[in-house]
Amino acid sequence: MLIMGESITSNTIIERLITMAQGVEDTSSHMLQVLSSAPISPELIEKTYRQDLLQFRDVVTKGKEGLLDYIANGRLSLIAYKEFYIEAALQMECIMSRLEAGTYRLLLSLSLERNLPESLVESVRGLLRELQGSSIALVDMLRASEGPVKDPAARRKLLDDKFDLVSESEKRADAIYREALAMVAERYSNEAAKLLMLKEVIDSFEDAVDCAYNASTYVRLVGLGLLS
Repeated sequence: MLIMGESITSNTIIERLITMAQGVEDTSSHMLQVLSSAPISPELIEKTYRQDLLQFRDVVTKGKEGLLDYIANGRLSLIAYKEFYIEAALQMECIMSRLEAGTYRLLLSLSLERNLPESLVESVRGLLRELQGSSIALVDMLRASEGPVKDPAARRKLLDDKFDLVSESEKRADAIYREALAMVAERYSNEAAKLLMLKEVIDSFEDAVDCAYNASTYVRLVGLGLLS
């Protein structure tokens, strides 16, 4: 059992980050299930925002706060790349924050127009699918960074391959975002309130994918650093 001021290993931090990344994966999977019905249910979206997301976010927040506690207690004094671990945790918290913002704005949008365009809803689903894929790759990158290095070349390739998957997801998310934004701008050009609200919906979900990319960047740096 760790005592105050006792140093910990990088594996302890990575295990905490894995739990956080799995929390992001679970959240994106749940959101996809919620949005699978057509038309989407405002009541279900409200429950997701007020109850489900709070529970998912708690997993990620506790992980981040645990890392900050390690710093406050001096337990990371001997850990290399601790700044990158913290940045990865902050980016995962950013994912949850953007998902909450997007879900809230989606709920408000449904109060303005109950039957949203299916193309818009499918764009949100597409962004969530990219986030789900990125979070799975992020978990794999973290697991690859655990334990002793037996084959540096193989570990490097796995890290690079998984990072490439996240990069491709981020590029696809950008394309989904641009297409959705063009549709919203054209369809609601004379309805400023709806246009702005729906723009914020897709902004928020696309931001979540960007945060996943940022988190994977820091995790890759840690994984490659541990090879040296």
